[in-house]
Amino acid sequence: MGNTEKDTGKKKLPPPRYGHILAPGFAAAPEAHLTVEVHSAPFPQGLLPRLQRAWKSNPDARSPFLPTYALRELVECVEPGVVAVDSRLEEGPWLHALQQPHNDLPLQLALETWITTQVAPHQDDVDWFTLIKAATPLEWSSQKVDLLRRGRRPNGTVSPHRYAYDLLASYLAGRWVDQKLTLPGQKAKESAVLGPVSGRGERAVFLWPPRELTDEDAYGLWTHQTTFRVVTMPHDDRLLLRVIPHISRFGGTPPAYIPRRSSDKPATATVLLHIPGGVLRDVERPLLLRAPVTVTGRMGEMTWRWQPGISRILPSLPTSHLYPDPNMVRTAPRTYSGLHRAEVHQSDPVALLWHAAGYTYLPEEPGDGVALTSHHSGKDSSADDVRDTYAEARRPRAHGHPADTGLQPIDHLLLFEQLSEPMAAWGFKPLDRLEKISQRRAPRLGPASPDAVYHLELWHAAPGTQDAVHLALTRVLGYTRTSVRTDGTDHVHCYRGECEIHLRLRNPGTLTSGLPHPTVRKSDERSAFRRRQRDERTTALKEAFPAAEQLTGCLIEIGKPVSFAAAHQDDPKPLLKKVLPSLNRHVQCMHPVSRTAQEDAKQEGAKPFEGTKVRCDDIERAVASVKDILRSLGHLPCLPAPRGIDGPFELSTVHIARSRGGIVPMLLRMHPDGHTTAQLIATLGHPREDPMPLSELPRALTAGRGRIRQRDRAQLADFLTQALALDSSMNRLFLARTQTLRNKEVWPWLQNDHITPDALLLPGTDCASPIRSAPRTPTDLPGLRIVRLNDDAGEIPLAFGVNVTETAAQSEEAAPSSWSEEGQGAVLPEGAEEGCPTANGDDTTATNPLPYEWGRYSGVVPWNEHTYLAINPRPDTHQLPKGVSKYNGAERNATRHGANPTSLEIHMSFLQPTDKAADLASYVNNLRRCHLHTTTPTRLPLLLHIARLMEEYID
Repeated sequence: MGNTEKDTGKKKLPPPRYGHILAPGFAAAPEAHLTVEVHSAPFPQGLLPRLQRAWKSNPDARSPFLPTYALRELVECVEPGVVAVDSRLEEGPWLHALQQPHNDLPLQLALETWITTQVAPHQDDVDWFTLIKAATPLEWSSQKVDLLRRGRRPNGTVSPHRYAYDLLASYLAGRWVDQKLTLPGQKAKESAVLGPVSGRGERAVFLWPPRELTDEDAYGLWTHQTTFRVVTMPHDDRLLLRVIPHISRFGGTPPAYIPRRSSDKPATATVLLHIPGGVLRDVERPLLLRAPVTVTGRMGEMTWRWQPGISRILPSLPTSHLYPDPNMVRTAPRTYSGLHRAEVHQSDPVALLWHAAGYTYLPEEPGDGVALTSHHSGKDSSADDVRDTYAEARRPRAHGHPADTGLQPIDHLLLFEQLSEPMAAWGFKPLDRLEKISQRRAPRLGPASPDAVYHLELWHAAPGTQDAVHLALTRVLGYTRTSVRTDGTDHVHCYRGECEIHLRLRNPGTLTSGLPHPTVRKSDERSAFRRRQRDERTTALKEAFPAAEQLTGCLIEIGKPVSFAAAHQDDPKPLLKKVLPSLNRHVQCMHPVSRTAQEDAKQEGAKPFEGTKVRCDDIERAVASVKDILRSLGHLPCLPAPRGIDGPFELSTVHIARSRGGIVPMLLRMHPDGHTTAQLIATLGHPREDPMPLSELPRALTAGRGRIRQRDRAQLADFLTQALALDSSMNRLFLARTQTLRNKEVWPWLQNDHITPDALLLPGTDCASPIRSAPRTPTDLPGLRIVRLNDDAGEIPLAFGVNVTETAAQSEEAAPSSWSEEGQGAVLPEGAEEGCPTANGDDTTATNPLPYEWGRYSGVVPWNEHTYLAINPRPDTHQLPKGVSKYNGAERNATRHGANPTSLEIHMSFLQPTDKAADLASYVNNLRRCHLHTTTPTRLPLLLHIARLMEEYID
């Protein structure tokens, strides 16, 4: 009995049981039509041959195809009337619009900028704008199109009209704005504006104006975003539409830190410009226009500039007045937010920084002891030094955004119910409720090598870090310290538990401090300075810590990225990840444990851990760090086999990681005894690649092995074919992740349009070719099983448990079940949700706003005969009551962390005759809990999750 039960004397309520599964989404009605007028224009064909010749002569060209992605981004930024830009320039329509643009100048300017910056920057003697003007105006034509017209492909999947993906979402979002539809909880003075055009066929509606939010010292803006997206599911002949709620956040104070997303490119950010209705055209709807900026510097020295394409176009745009100085938007976000303006200023431009993960902000009142600039005057004055030191001491810490993006199940269901009526008028009906199947518990796990000895090093300076690691080992993970010995100047602590650990304490001194930030302005000089600093630090690391005799895991105490940014230093973590594997050391970084626990703290994580001076959340971080470094050294579980498979078995997958200028395919194989190997693709620099123990993979990756060019599709397809082991008859299961493998030049058979169960087309096969080889069957390939996984959260519908209120039966307590000796474990009661709160939420007196009982549901749900939705149980860290809504609730709810049961699509692509699809789907779903390094179910199954963790060793 837990503490809560002791205090209240109440028995813990059993998990709820639901009779139905609801996927909040819509499908086009069988007889529905939605006819609209579509305006289209082809690419200027007289210009295309000249562009192709220029591109072939471009020394920086990495592909035989024109970089049309860059042209699409420019068009979306300067011509909001265009709702779709096709990447195929040779034939068919290039631009699509629901209202024909009246002025070709923005498009001409976008073309000129694209050509001079992307296609032919080496031909600066060509007057491209004159050539463009000669090839325009564009030849617009219009036609009536039924956006709901659809067919059916040979594998049973719907075949939508070619315009459905590009235009349907934009059309429905426009109808939302025109008809002034409202969201649950929308306020009287709030309205809707169209979001920017997306290259994925999505279109969003934003609630406007954004709302202000303050939480402790953090201030920011936020609003509701509703995204329309057309999707398909394999072997489903319905045209499906998802309407997805989001929380969009905007900066409310000057940003302190914006991270770089690529090591070879500067940091970028997105500014959303508010375009009022009628500014561009008499009938134009209000909308948000995306304007990307390039970010240099940090804290008070940060500067913003429109990206080169925008800055070149801007002076000639007829709407240039809508683009304010981006640096002014950075320094005065309150001025440009448009809130609390006097009537005289209503016509001024409105621009907001679109918040993304990793952004931090200066405090709300920067004038109170916060210097927005930190340059040095160059004077040798002790008084100046004192003032600088005093100002630095008074400088408040940067903060994140106060709003949390996590929504609750109630938010998805409220939006779904509110849209059911207008969606019916547009030809869509709610999705049918799904059937249920019996669930199976994840198997008990044991370490593959219980007698293994792992060598760890703790590089630390703060005494609290060592205390936290010791407490994590002894009081949480169940280890016992058996001895302490001295080895030279180091102390070695030995622990015995699930395995044996030798922990060596070391002081790295300044080797884990930040790298000096270059002060020179020229790009090549800055790069040279950074190279020198990295080389010097690398040499120092190798001298201080020579290569270890045994494979060693390094727990390294290191500051947060924002701390290095504030100190005008480069984060040393990437360098440590790159250098230490060559010294036979794997790296796990953890922040210093320097904060003191407080008995009266409001947050549970800030309270003392079991009577110590260490905070509970620091113990949690130490536990996670220890478990993860052990995983990196090879502390893996024994692999359970699927039900019905006896004898040898192999689980395998290929993960494709992106690298600078290329890709790195990794083949991982695992056997029931836990033995796991990795294999990289052969390259010219390393023509032979044999399977290696998984623990050796980080060293190979940091050495640059296994990297090929993205256009080497034939070599990648051959590597995938070898991974399938076509000559073997051993029972084996291959996990194929669609996000990395379904490219039309790699393995198009994995696409929804082509995948046909038990009729395998090998990687590299053109599914549309009439002369392709015959599909392989299970008879041809005994023992092989292929399961396709799709983890795109935007494509896969969510699923919730529901009971009709009138017939809802009282939840019954699930009888305890014993573990099965087979790999899958025992069967759970049908419809049970492990660890879920009661069906009415934690507050049993709350009024249910829906016409049915509802709640989270975990397990496997069949979508059709071959496709399943897999939903993880709610993590223990998500404790917000399920009835808390960010639509119909207090404003402070926006600061609270919500959670949804995101679905993973599991497709039974290739099975053997004796296999049961539902059992194999449950097996793959349970592989997401088949870990020793975490108790939280992961997004991807075992091997794919481990492969993704290896990406941190790739440059």
